[in-house]
Parts: sequence; structure tokens; C-alpha cells
Amino acid sequence: VGSSLEYEQIFKQIIQELQRCQEHYEEMLALLLRHLLIVFQRELTCEHILKNEYLDREMHSAVTYFNENYNQDISIENYAQTRGMSVSWFIRNFKKYTGMTPMQFIVSLRVNNAQILLEQTNYSIYEIAKIVGYDDQLYFSRLFRKQKGVSPSQYRKRQPLA
Repeated sequence: VGSSLEYEQIFKQIIQELQRCQEHYEEMLALLLRHLLIVFQRELTCEHILKNEYLDREMHSAVTYFNENYNQDISIENYAQTRGMSVSWFIRNFKKYTGMTPMQFIVSLRVNNAQILLEQTNYSIYEIAKIVGYDDQLYFSRLFRKQKGVSPSQYRKRQPLA
């Protein structure tokens, strides 16, 4: 909980009570100790709330960044470093926040956007792969099949073109 003047004042009062040993000093010591513990609890609760606000803000910022840049080459390591976070801390907390690792989240965004393009456009599979951020059409097709259970071309055949 760190240190503060308030803690110091309470400790000084405890020491004074122990030195004087006045009537009912044990009750006074118990009250002072309780006071100190309440102050600690308040400090810890406040820090916890601030940490959660920071975490929520950072994870929301990451989700927004990934949503806006999913079709670019995104380095999770570089993203974490530019935000002043360790990579492992970022990945762990992003997964707690979204239920997915950052890469799973990005792949999911890409595949879901590719799905929309397959449904609503006549772009080739190669063009769609490029649009959503993949240079390798075969790699894109494997990821799409893994996520959706069918290849992009099979998915398109199932959909009536808008």
C-alpha cells in the first residue's frame, strides 16, 4: 500500500499509546489498528479500481486499433511495446478481456470480414484475401476453412449473391 502521512500519524499514535499506557490503552490500540487496516483497505480498493480502469481502457484501445487495422500487417510485439506493456502481460490480459488471444482476434476479424465480402461482392478469393490482409491465398483459405468449416469458394457457392 506504499507509505503516506496518514499511516505515519496512526503509527505515531500507536507508539504514544504504548508509551503512556493510560487507562483503556488496549482498547485505544485496537481502535488505532482497526483504523490503520481500514485505511489500507481503502487504498487497496482504490488502486484495484484504478488498475481495472487502466486495463479496460488499454484493452478497449487494442480492440479498436485491431478493428481499424485488421487488414494491415500487425505485430502484437510492436503494439504492446508502443503502449508500454510487456508482450506476455498484454496477451494474457487481452485474452481475459476478449476470450481470445490478439492473433485469434485479428484472424477472426479478417475471416468475418472476408465472409461478408464473399456474400456481398464478386471479388475473387485472391482479391478478398488481399483486402482482409493476407498475401497468400492458400493460407487465407486454410484459415477460413478452419474458422468456418468450409473453404471460401464453398462458402460463396452456398450463399445467394446480394
